[in-house]
Amino acid sequence: MSNWQDLKNNPRLKEIYDTRIKIIKLIREFFWSLDFVETDTPIAVRLASQEPYLNPVSVLFHDTNNKKEKFYLRTSPEYSLKKLLAAGYEKIFEIGKCFRDQESFGGNHNTEFTMLEWYRSHGKYQDIMDDTENLFKFVSSRLPAPIRGGLEGGVLSYKDKKVDITGKWDRLSMKEVWQKFVGVNLDDYVGVQNFEPLRQLVGARGYQVSESDAYEDLFYKIFLNEIEPKLGVERPIFVYDYPAQMCSLSRPCARDPRYAERFELYAGGLELANAFGELTNADEQKERLEKDKELRQKLGKETWPVDPDFISALASLHGVAKGEASGIALGVDRMVLLFTGARDLNEVMFQSVKDQV
Repeated sequence: MSNWQDLKNNPRLKEIYDTRIKIIKLIREFFWSLDFVETDTPIAVRLASQEPYLNPVSVLFHDTNNKKEKFYLRTSPEYSLKKLLAAGYEKIFEIGKCFRDQESFGGNHNTEFTMLEWYRSHGKYQDIMDDTENLFKFVSSRLPAPIRGGLEGGVLSYKDKKVDITGKWDRLSMKEVWQKFVGVNLDDYVGVQNFEPLRQLVGARGYQVSESDAYEDLFYKIFLNEIEPKLGVERPIFVYDYPAQMCSLSRPCARDPRYAERFELYAGGLELANAFGELTNADEQKERLEKDKELRQKLGKETWPVDPDFISALASLHGVAKGEASGIALGVDRMVLLFTGARDLNEVMFQSVKDQV
């Protein structure tokens, strides 16, 4: 990651960091122009979220009597922001630091990273797609261009790819991308408790499988290797409606409950954002999170209780939002990487935990 000496002595890295500062300023201006309220929620929380494949960083605080209190650095501000929706805030956003343990330093990951999240209490996930596309075009139109190796004429650079953001972005369902890139009808592999058909498919395509593989493990062996690198190569793409087994915080699709209202944004094969049509049924959400907790335990990970305040907030939100709340998490560092043409996150972040050791 760039340090103060890099910024002082390397004009290219200085330009990247200056552009990062401008992008964050423009993100705020975009949401303020739409009457979103910028929020400020805790980074250290007593109860972390339950995602089976994320690893929160634990910290110990001490009071004046040296009594220990264990907290977790947030992997996302999601739970706190949904609590604010329940409190009556209708359009909110936050830009802040998040932390995930057991991540690589550099490349496309880092233990500490900057997240942008925004939520609409009365919005469908298609509205969030519109927000996202408009945000990128807003930033692009207001940045000084060209940026050396990056933005030029509404075209972003990522490695050897040029991604045009000026026109209408693509929107394809997960079922459509599986059919397009691997010739598989995903309907045959969703909505079943028995993973054997998917396990056989993954094995037949040459990947190693085991009886301990969860549905998500099997799914991503094909998706990450055969589909993701091909997404958003010419222009960004929203891939929507994921298998319900992989979406514990999303509401089911009305037309087919085997799928859930989740989408991800890709540009140049790089995943940038993850969004949900939010599940606001408190009872169903608690049941799903308890299952996630059980999976964490099976995976040998640390567990903690499901946040009861989050569940009660959803019960309140369900009436306020009429089941239509939607939100998204977008990686700011990756966004900066695209706009600047940086090689990886090492060039877009100012130091890191690793650099300061």
